[in-house]
Amino acid sequence: MVEPVPIAVPVPTPDQTIRHRKGGSEESTQRHFVHIAPLNTPLRQRLQTIGVIWHTVCIPFFICLFLFAVSLGWVVWGTIILPYFIWWYGFDLHTPTNGKVVYRVRDWMTNLVLWDWFVNYFPIRLHKSVDLEPTFTEVFVEDDYLGSDDEEDLISEESRTFVDIVFKRLGLRKRLNDSTTSLNSVSVHHSPHHSNSTLTSNDKSSSVSSTSSYSSSLSSSSSSSGSEKRSGKVKRISTGPRYIFGYHPHGVISMGCMGLFATNAIRNEPYHPPLRFLKSLFHDTSKGIRQLPGIGHVFPLTITTQFTIPFYRDYLLSLGLTSASAKNIKSLINNGDNSVCIVVGGAQESLLNNMVGEHNNVGIGFNDSNPNQVDNKDTKKKREIKLVLHKRKGFVKLAIETGNVSLVPTFAFGEADLYKLTIPEKGSFGYAFQQWLKTYFKFTIPFFSARGVFIYDFGFLPYRNPINVCMGRPIHIPTGTLEKYKLEHPEFDEQQKQKEKEKEKQKQHETHDSAGVKKLLRKDSFTNLFKYSDKPRHSTIKTKIPQELLDFYHKLYVDELKRVFEENKHKYGYGDVQLNIIE
Repeated sequence: MVEPVPIAVPVPTPDQTIRHRKGGSEESTQRHFVHIAPLNTPLRQRLQTIGVIWHTVCIPFFICLFLFAVSLGWVVWGTIILPYFIWWYGFDLHTPTNGKVVYRVRDWMTNLVLWDWFVNYFPIRLHKSVDLEPTFTEVFVEDDYLGSDDEEDLISEESRTFVDIVFKRLGLRKRLNDSTTSLNSVSVHHSPHHSNSTLTSNDKSSSVSSTSSYSSSLSSSSSSSGSEKRSGKVKRISTGPRYIFGYHPHGVISMGCMGLFATNAIRNEPYHPPLRFLKSLFHDTSKGIRQLPGIGHVFPLTITTQFTIPFYRDYLLSLGLTSASAKNIKSLINNGDNSVCIVVGGAQESLLNNMVGEHNNVGIGFNDSNPNQVDNKDTKKKREIKLVLHKRKGFVKLAIETGNVSLVPTFAFGEADLYKLTIPEKGSFGYAFQQWLKTYFKFTIPFFSARGVFIYDFGFLPYRNPINVCMGRPIHIPTGTLEKYKLEHPEFDEQQKQKEKEKEKQKQHETHDSAGVKKLLRKDSFTNLFKYSDKPRHSTIKTKIPQELLDFYHKLYVDELKRVFEENKHKYGYGDVQLNIIE
C-alpha cells in the first residue's frame, strides 16, 4: 500500500487574507482619513438627523436670528426689538423663576413631528419599574346647577366674553379656569348610589382620558337600563402625589431628559392638531400608549442663564423648561398637578463620564466591528459611571417641606455614551477654564466631540447610541412629615432657637474694621452679572429640615437608584460598569 505523500500548501498571511476579503487591495486595510456618510441613507434616518441638528444648533440659531434682526435697521428696532425688550423686562422677566411657566408651555410645540425624529435618532426609550400613581383623576360632573334662578347675583364660570374667547384661542386656558372639558348632552349611566362617573387610565389604554373616547364610552352605555341624556364636563380632581424625577447622569446635554419630559414623543399624551390638514406636522398619539397616565405636566429644570438669550428663552418656555431655583420648584408643585424633573448632578457631573457603555453606534453605514474604524478600548481598565449625589440634597428638602411628593430615581443608560470627552488634567489651563465658568456662570463647557452631518470622524452631533431611561420605584413623602417629626422631637425647635440666638450674638460682636475690604460675590442671576453683593451665599430653602429626616429620605433615594442601576445594567450594555458616587 502506497502512503500518500503530504503536499505543502502555503498558508496565507493575515495581510493576504484581509486583501482577499477586501478585493485584493492593500488600501482597504489602511485607515481612512475621513469616513463619509453613505449616500443611500434612508429618508427616515435623514429626518432623524435633522431633528438632532435642530436641537444642537438652536442656541446659535436664536443668537444669529436676534443679531440679524438688530442689523435690519430702525424699522425692525421700532416694531420688534424695542417692544420685545419692553415686554421682556417689564412683564416677563421673572417668568422662568416664579412658576408662571405653566402659562407659557404650548402643547403644539411639544407635539411637533420634529421631536419624533429627535427621539428615534438614538432612540430614547422609557422603562418603568412600577406604574406611578396618578396625580389626578378625571371625573364627569353633571351641570345640574346651571340655569338656577336663585344665583343671578353670582357670575357664572361658564360665561365668556369676546376677549375671553380670544384669550382661549391664544392658549391662556388656565387664566380662564378652563381646566375642565365641556361635554354637551352625553349619555351617562344613572345609578342611585353613584352620581358621578370616574375616568380611569392605565398603560394599556392610550386614549381613555381623551374627551372623544370618554364621550364614546359614555354613549355606549346609553343602551343599558337607567341611562339618560345629561350635560356636564370632565373635571380633574387631585387624588395622588406630585413627582420630582431625579435624572442621572447629566451627560453633555441631557438628551434623554429633553426627549422624555420636554416633548410628547414618548409620554404620548392625547393631542389633536388645531387643523386637520396639519396632522402630518404633529406627533400621532394614536400610534402609542400613554407612558405616564394621570400625571400632569412635568417641567424639566435648567439653569437661569439660558433664559437671558432673546427669542431662545421663549422657545424654552414653550417647551416647559424652567429654572431650577427652590422658589420656582415650590411654585410649580403647589400650582395644580405639576411635577418637575431635575438633573441632580449638574455642571460638575457633565465633566466626569466619557463613553462608559458598550454601544458605539456612530451612524448609519459605520461598521464598528472593523478595528480600523473604532478605537480599541482598554479592556483592563475598570469602567465606572461617576455621579455627584451625596451632597445634592436640595430636591429632597423641597419634597419634605412641600409634602405629598414622591421622589423618582431615574437612570439613563447611554446618556454618557453620546459624546467623547477630553478631560483636562488638574492644574491645566483647560481645567481652570471649566472651573471658572462653573463658579461664576453656574454652567461649564465640556470639551466634547462626536460625529458630523456628513462625516463620522468629528463633529458636534451625538452618536446614535440608544438611551434607555429606567425609572425606579417612587419614594413617597406624605403631607405633614415635617410637622410629625417636630411633634415627636420637640428638642429640634429648641436647638434651632438656640442656633438663631448664637447667630445674632455673632452679628453683634462683629467689628467694622474690615468694612473697607469686603469680599465681592457675584449674584446667581446672569442678568445681575455686573452687580455685587457683600453677603455670603446662604440656603434658598428657609424652612429648617432636620438632618436626620433629610438623610433618611436621601438614603432611600440613593438605595433605590443603585437598585435600578444594578437590575438593568446587564440589559443595556453596562454589565461590567460600576456605579461610583464620588461626592
